[in-house]
Amino acid sequence: MSSTDVILAGADAYNNEFDAEQYLKDCYQLDQDVVGKDSKNWMVKWLTQIHKVFAKGNLKGKKLLELGAGPCIYATISASKHYDEIVTSDYVKGNREQLTKWRNNDHDCFDWSPHIQIVCDLEGNGETAEERAKTLRERIVDVAFCDALKDPMLPSRNGEKYDAIVAFGVIEEVAPDRNSWLQILACIVKYLNPGGVILLGNSLGSTFYRRGASNNRAFACYKTDRDEVISTLESLGTTILYESMLDLPGDGYFNDRTDKMFVVAQK
Repeated sequence: MSSTDVILAGADAYNNEFDAEQYLKDCYQLDQDVVGKDSKNWMVKWLTQIHKVFAKGNLKGKKLLELGAGPCIYATISASKHYDEIVTSDYVKGNREQLTKWRNNDHDCFDWSPHIQIVCDLEGNGETAEERAKTLRERIVDVAFCDALKDPMLPSRNGEKYDAIVAFGVIEEVAPDRNSWLQILACIVKYLNPGGVILLGNSLGSTFYRRGASNNRAFACYKTDRDEVISTLESLGTTILYESMLDLPGDGYFNDRTDKMFVVAQK
């Protein structure tokens, strides 16, 4: 971090400063030569981790929520084979617009086909990226507004509960302090059906990230660690089914995380 950087926090900062298109270009453009190969690319690592969890076959149900998806669909590629209905959501209008463009298969939507192909190759059943994209689009029943710091988080969904809630790269990134961070986790667990699962992607040790911000601006993060995540989930009455460190430390410029953690817990 530079002493001249402006640290942004709060809902208005995201609506005013977060650039969805630039974020996609900076973070999710995937070269075709990565597809089908063993790679250290962070996105390949993340997609592989998600695939491993769903490949076990014990995560399935009717309705899944992705909380704070940003402008991204990668978190639900594997899940689309296991849940009948998917509600994806975000606070930022520009992110919801990008999600809607992809859902509608608009000509100018972001190209997620390389990411989808990676998942199809991992599954090894011969399905094409085009076929999986069609399935995922059909199962996305809503692109909803969400506010993780309020209850209900999705006011338009009338307090419905879910068999799975996915929250990747969102809880630490929007919580201004520990109380808010605890509130988000408690609210997620509240809206799980009994036996439902929460899938978390936590940025450990992070105090900021630049992605999606312009010039010398960065978004603030709540700094947490593995023990706090696990103990909090257990205190909320969930059982840890799976956890893994991804060996994805930050570079100190775009973010300062010590690692990325993947956790699955059951209510």
